Amino acid sequence: MKEAFEEKWLPTYIKPNITVLFCGINPGRISATTGYHYANPANLFWRGLFEGGLTPYQLKPQETAQLLRWNYGITDLVARPTRSSGDLHTQDYKMGAIDFQLLVITYKPKVICFNGITAFRHATGKKKEKIKLGIQNGLFFGNESWEGCYVFVIPSTSGANASFSRDERLAMFRRLHDFLKEKGWQ
Repeated sequence: MKEAFEEKWLPTYIKPNITVLFCGINPGRISATTGYHYANPANLFWRGLFEGGLTPYQLKPQETAQLLRWNYGITDLVARPTRSSGDLHTQDYKMGAIDFQLLVITYKPKVICFNGITAFRHATGKKKEKIKLGIQNGLFFGNESWEGCYVFVIPSTSGANASFSRDERLAMFRRLHDFLKEKGWQ
């Protein structure tokens, strides 16, 4: 029997040629219940954007649409909400990657920032390789009419992520800001 939150889906906020498209794995229970990305108070996403210099103040999850003001978008690789990303199936990731690639090719962001190594692995098919955090080599998701975009990987901002300290996770937002500034996009 499905729980009520599993029937809720979060919107994608995007527009053509945005500077950064943030992409998480999938909505968790609290986000799906409230209808806002990264709504769990233990998640560092909104704090990271502010402390990293990407937004002038710390947005609340209810202000997700404001990201478009700074030329940022937000989505999830898999739209289906679950209690934990561990509840996702291979088919969820496979279909999510197809939908995500179509979204990227359609809207052509300059940078995709994957919130979590798992989202990056499934979106790109790099499932076995060692992944370094930060900017990845080369451009991704290009086709015959578009060269592709840069990809930046940060550790998951989830409160459940014990692999990286709070400070390490927050510092990655500053590195993203510095990369954007270097490119003249910040």
